Amino acid sequence: MRSAQVAQLAGVSVRTLRHYHALGLLAEPPRQANGYREYSAYDLAELLRIKRLASLGFSLSEIANMEQTAQAGTEAEALAALDAELAAQIERLQEQRRTIAQLQAEQLDPSLPVRFARVLRRLYGEAPDDATGVYGLSDADRAMLTIVANIYDEADISELEHFAEEVERKGLSERLRDVNARIEELPADAPEALRQKLVDESLALIEPVMDCFDPTNWEDDEDERVWAVVDTLQHASLNEAQRDVTDRVEAALVAAIRNSSTTNT
Repeated sequence: MRSAQVAQLAGVSVRTLRHYHALGLLAEPPRQANGYREYSAYDLAELLRIKRLASLGFSLSEIANMEQTAQAGTEAEALAALDAELAAQIERLQEQRRTIAQLQAEQLDPSLPVRFARVLRRLYGEAPDDATGVYGLSDADRAMLTIVANIYDEADISELEHFAEEVERKGLSERLRDVNARIEELPADAPEALRQKLVDESLALIEPVMDCFDPTNWEDDEDERVWAVVDTLQHASLNEAQRDVTDRVEAALVAAIRNSSTTNT
């Protein structure tokens, strides 16, 4: 049989056949006097074997290794390893589908982890436009949230969830959103009295839920450069007065949390 014939019988392309030869996966048959390779039934059988193993999910390198180390139990071990790998892949795919189903059912922002997106909804309410969970945020705000969501560890997310739960339980949600909205509407030349009023109102709202914050999560850490980027993005979306109020609230909050750590020790 010529190369085109054996390839057709095996259901592969001539190019694939040559690729197997180049990899040493399939031995090249000797050329006849006319210069053409002549494939035997054994060559066809080996080609079909390779195709079958590849269809099961074995890589070509794994198939080559099985051929080179042919011994009792080798193929059984390879099958067991492949089965375990496929099982893990299936679990990953099933988890991806579960996540997609959650995002669709709850109409959460797909660019954010599910738990983080849920907390945003609890704190900010329903998205104002088409319930995509984006809340009409600026590009800088969205970039900042994406970074924060992906550097938060389990402890950080749990703390944020606890905070959202307590805000709801204490009936502070609407007041918190109102203060946030007023900060967002603050003009760049807002007078000091108005700025301080918003700082005081913000801290007064946070004070009843201070117990939600774990001081160990607010210690200086090795992620300072990442948080510097986050601060830069946050500031990029704010005018001078908004930055001033936000910085004052954050500084007072961090100081209060860290002070609670020393007070309780």
